[in-house]
Amino acid sequence: MRFSVISLFAAAALAAPFVSAQTVQPAGGATPQPVSASSGAANAAAARTASTGTRRDIVSYVEELAGNTAAQLRAVQDENAELETRVIALERRIAELQETNQKLLNEIAVVKRQSAADADAREAQMKAILSKIDKLAATPVPVATVPAPVSTADDYDIYEVQKGATLSVIAKAYSEAYGKTVTVQEIKKANNLKSDLLQVGQKLKIPRK
Repeated sequence: MRFSVISLFAAAALAAPFVSAQTVQPAGGATPQPVSASSGAANAAAARTASTGTRRDIVSYVEELAGNTAAQLRAVQDENAELETRVIALERRIAELQETNQKLLNEIAVVKRQSAADADAREAQMKAILSKIDKLAATPVPVATVPAPVSTADDYDIYEVQKGATLSVIAKAYSEAYGKTVTVQEIKKANNLKSDLLQVGQKLKIPRK
């Protein structure tokens, strides 16, 4: 940014009186001596030259000051532009994180609903298995109340053997409950059983698949 020509001339005009007002006094306060016409002309020319030089110095100073101010203004504008760019980038990143967080919350909600539904289904299935075991073990040997099998995190259910329960009765009950065949051999293999003999209170792993 530079000052206009009128402003520069105004600054130079303000400095001119200080230059033109200066007079040369003889040393020791002596009375000035008359000078010839040629000397007067030379002095006038020298004064004009000094005045012109002073104006040029003022103009140069004003231009330098204006240039420094413009450079500082550009630096501030550049810094503001950089800060604005960073703010925009941060706002965009915050929006992305908020969107991701909302997606995770939605997925967690779906998983919770599915887990609750699975738990209800497993509980209903366990009750059905218990009922079938009670019915199958009712004849010819009466069977005491059989607790519900415990569901595990792997591919097995845990069943505690009650009085009167046999491998064949247990296998049949679980086959009907699962809708697929669960054999005596599968139960024996899952529990490393060498015979068909069971003990009351013994816990068996019943394969689901």
